[in-house]
Amino acid sequence: MRRRPVTYSLLAVLALVFGFLIAVQVRAQFQLAPPGQVARTEALIRSAQDLERTNQDYRDRIAQLRAQISALEAAAAQRSDADRALADQLAALRALAGLTSLRGPGVTVTLTDGQPSRETLPDNLGYRITFEDVQDLVDLLYAAGAEAVSVNGRRITPLSGFRGDGVDVLIDQGPPIDSPFKVQAIGDQSLLERALDDPNALPDVRLRVERFQLGYSWAAASDLLLPPYDSSLALDFAHAP
Repeated sequence: MRRRPVTYSLLAVLALVFGFLIAVQVRAQFQLAPPGQVARTEALIRSAQDLERTNQDYRDRIAQLRAQISALEAAAAQRSDADRALADQLAALRALAGLTSLRGPGVTVTLTDGQPSRETLPDNLGYRITFEDVQDLVDLLYAAGAEAVSVNGRRITPLSGFRGDGVDVLIDQGPPIDSPFKVQAIGDQSLLERALDDPNALPDVRLRVERFQLGYSWAAASDLLLPPYDSSLALDFAHAP
């Protein structure tokens, strides 16, 4: 009879322990997160959402910057084309003004003084090459399409002036030059030679060639190098005394 109370006691203890274990398991399965952990989770979610919004703002800004960069590159390309066109135009103008050296095919023309005849009066200098002769020759070459002309190594420009000082020839502010005169012109050789061979061109020179044996000859040149203009481009004006 004493064993039955002990058995009941053991069964009660076992039931209690079993019930406690079941309660712990059920609570473990259905227990909600502590309030502090929920707050941290919500804060992390909000931070992630804020970060996503910030990243989206950055992506939108980057897209705007890329569009601006593309527009600037397109504008720069247009400016580059305009700059190149202006540079080409400036180079052409500098070449026309003779400010740069020029190389190419052309002709070399030689003018030399002739011989005075026995009938020539002392003051008759028709056998000498004058500045008008040199100027007429230069004008003829330009009219025939010459791109550049030089006289005795001195570059001629559209503003160049010719004048005489006795028997000497003065070009712009350069030193006096005298016979022989070597006039070089770059351009289409066939056109230049045709102009030089024209019997109607340079009538005064041709007449004096026969009368005073002036030297007038030319030769084609495959490669001429003309120097740049080395004087002032300023125009000289007459002033009242």
